[in-house]
Amino acid sequence: MSLARAMIVGFAVVGLLRSATLAKGAEAGVPPARVTYRGFSMLPQSVVGRDGTNVEIRGLSGITWLGDDRYAAIMDNSDKLLMFTLPLARDGTPLEPTDLDVVTLSEHHDYEDLAICPPVLQERITARQFRRGLPDPGRCLIVAEEDTPAVRGISLADGSVLGVIPTPEPLAARRPNRGFESLAIDADGRHIWTANEEALPADGPAPTASTGTVVRLTRIAIPDPDQRDRPAPLQIAYAVDPPHGFVPVFPGPPLSGVVALASLGHDRLLVLERSGCPGLPPFENRLYEIRTRDARDISTVPDKAAERTADHVGKALLWKDQLGSNVEGLCLGPKLGGSRRALLAVADNNGIGTPNQVIGFVLEEAADEMSLPMVAGGAILTAMVAIAGLTLYRLWR
Repeated sequence: MSLARAMIVGFAVVGLLRSATLAKGAEAGVPPARVTYRGFSMLPQSVVGRDGTNVEIRGLSGITWLGDDRYAAIMDNSDKLLMFTLPLARDGTPLEPTDLDVVTLSEHHDYEDLAICPPVLQERITARQFRRGLPDPGRCLIVAEEDTPAVRGISLADGSVLGVIPTPEPLAARRPNRGFESLAIDADGRHIWTANEEALPADGPAPTASTGTVVRLTRIAIPDPDQRDRPAPLQIAYAVDPPHGFVPVFPGPPLSGVVALASLGHDRLLVLERSGCPGLPPFENRLYEIRTRDARDISTVPDKAAERTADHVGKALLWKDQLGSNVEGLCLGPKLGGSRRALLAVADNNGIGTPNQVIGFVLEEAADEMSLPMVAGGAILTAMVAIAGLTLYRLWR
C-alpha cells in the first residue's frame, strides 16, 4: 500500500465518522434554530384614540409585523386594535415604542391574534367588495377570535369586518374560551395556520397539573379570487406540555395550551405554548419548532386525537422561561443580518393594570458547519489515521 493510498483511506474513515455523527445528531432532534431573549419594552396603559377619547390598553393577545418598524396588536374582549412604531437595536432589543394609534373595529369579539392578509386573500376581498359596489377596503388584516370561533378579515383603514373564513370541522365545538388563540400566514402566502388553544371535547381532556393536552394545528387554504371550491384543510395533532410546577396561592385549575404560531417556511412552524397556574410562578412559555411535511393529517379523524399518540407530530424545544408575564402573541419581525431575524411577542396584562410589554427575541438559524469540538475531534482523528497510515506504509513497503 502506498502512502497516498493510506492517507486516502484515513480521510475516508474520517468522512464516514463525521457523516455518522451528523446523522445521529439529526435523529436526536437537534434544534435547527436558536432563540435568544433580548428584553422588553413597555407600552403605555392608555392612548388617545382617533376620536379624541382616552382608550385603555389592555388584554394585548396578538401581534403582527406591518413592515419597517410598524406593528399592530389586537386586544381581547374588545373592538380595539393598536398600531405602533417599535425600533429595534442592532442585536434585536426592542426600544421605546412611538406613534401609537387605535383602530376601532366594527364588531366586538374575544380577539386573540392577527396577521397581514396575504396578496391572494387581499385580492379576493377586494374583488368581492367591487362586486358588491363597495369601495376598495385598502390594506387588510385577518383576526382570530375564540368566542364564535372564527377568522375574520378586517380593513386596517376603518376597522370594518370584510368577511369570515369558514371554520373547519370539528374546531367549532371547542371548549369555552379555548378556541382560536393563534393565527399565522404560511410562508407560501396561500395558507392560514390556526389552532384550538386546548383539546376539543371530542379529542381528549383539558390539561391537569400533571398532564398536557392535544390540539389540532390547522392549515386552511386560501382559494384564488375566481376559485369557488375551497380545498380541504390539513390538521395536525400536537401534544402540549403539562403546566409548569408552581406553589399554590389561590384555588383554580392550571392551564396549558397553544397561544401563537409563526411560519418559518420550508414546512417549519413555530409553536408558542403558554401555561398559567393559580400560584407562583404564574406563567411559563415554551417555544417549539415542528416539521409539518412529515406530520400525519388527521382532518378525517373525528375524535380521540389525544389517544392516537402515533399521530402526534414531533417537536424540538427552542426556548423556555418564566418571564413573570402572560406572553400570548408572537410574530416574525425584520431580518437582523446573516441568519438572524427578530421575533416579537406581546404580553397580556389581564386587565389588572400590570405592564403592557413587547418582548424581543432573536431567531438564528443553526449553522451547517461542524461545531468546534467536532472540528477539533476530526482534526485529531485525521492525525491519528495519518500516523497509522504512515506506519502501515513503512511496514508494507
